[in-house]
Amino acid sequence: MTDLERKLKEEKMRLDEITAPGELEGRLRAALDKVPKQKKHRMPRWIPVAAALLILSLAGYQYNAFAYYGKQLLGFEEIMPDTLTKLNQAGNGQNVDKEMMLPDGSKFTIEGILADENRFVLYYTIDHSEGVKDDLDFMQLNGFLTNSYSIHGTSIINDDGTQLKGMRTFEPVSPFAKKLTLELHDANSQEPLEITFPYNPDAALETRLKQSIKKSVQVDQGNIRFDSITATPSQTTIKGKIKVDNYDRISLGFEGVKLLVDGVQMDSVGSGVSSAFNGDTFTIDYDALPDQLDSLALEIDTFVGYKQVNETIPLTAGEESVADLDGYEAIIRQAEVTSDGLEVTVATEENILLDAVTVQVGNEKIPLTTTLSQDYVIGENDKEYKERTLFFNTRKFPETMRIKGIHYEKEYGETINITIKK
Repeated sequence: MTDLERKLKEEKMRLDEITAPGELEGRLRAALDKVPKQKKHRMPRWIPVAAALLILSLAGYQYNAFAYYGKQLLGFEEIMPDTLTKLNQAGNGQNVDKEMMLPDGSKFTIEGILADENRFVLYYTIDHSEGVKDDLDFMQLNGFLTNSYSIHGTSIINDDGTQLKGMRTFEPVSPFAKKLTLELHDANSQEPLEITFPYNPDAALETRLKQSIKKSVQVDQGNIRFDSITATPSQTTIKGKIKVDNYDRISLGFEGVKLLVDGVQMDSVGSGVSSAFNGDTFTIDYDALPDQLDSLALEIDTFVGYKQVNETIPLTAGEESVADLDGYEAIIRQAEVTSDGLEVTVATEENILLDAVTVQVGNEKIPLTTTLSQDYVIGENDKEYKERTLFFNTRKFPETMRIKGIHYEKEYGETINITIKK
């Protein structure tokens, strides 16, 4: 038997083993029944050959697709949130099994991926018989029309320290990319590390709901516009534009913006703001929507606010004093002049930031120069405070300290109902 004959025989055996999905015959037969009867014409010889090749390629494609959805990633259950665990158990995800050696001798393996319109999740393993190190920086995924940055990740190391299993989330990738390159930075290498792997965009999870919102909410120092909602099997993402002058003055972010499904609050996954040429844009991520729902709403429960207080506080060396900032407490722990200048330690509630703070020394009003430090402390009745040390460029002890206003967590109680288009 020649090499050619042997290869032809092997290919015939491979094709004989391919089994099209059971429902394929029914779908083809139903489609043929709908075709109107036509007169018979002599068919060119090449048409049956082309049709046979097309059927074989379709059968092969269906087979591969079923194999794709029929596998699970094993060993990642401890680091998967519930939603991703359910998707994995259902076999949703692409097995990759692509590996490379790291500079320290560890083996890095991309085990699998899960992708949809909202995000791209990569599962990986690091193995080293002498112990693994969790010191890789995941930078981005590159590909055709793709430059997706890493968002966050988590990992776990086994008991003997020889294997690490991790999960890393990236921005969504282009639906036209057929292969992706992961860029890593390693402490043992000055140059970035790269590993390229195949990607099948046709196997990305289908978007369940995508529609516009285009409603705005006024806050004290600006405006928030909610533009769209996109719900996929892995998460739900709200996008919009923000123009709020004091958005980043406290660490509240979008924590007070809730997504309600049939009146029940969905778990928040995270949020972010990015700058663009036409203004700042934001995303808020929530858990995946349930399969059945009747109503959707956004509740802007709390967001950053601003209040003028115009409070003047007398300062006395070595004494603590308490000021009422229109219902919010400010405790002056101490004020002292050092060799560098004046330091005033003030404690407030966590989401309070003092605005336009000055001290009065004689006829001179001296503005705040900088904040030297901040820390969380426990006060009376186990109440938590944020304590800051404020620095003023003066070596004279002041008579008073003046606070013009405060940035704080304000209750707005605004609700935006989202019409579900069926």
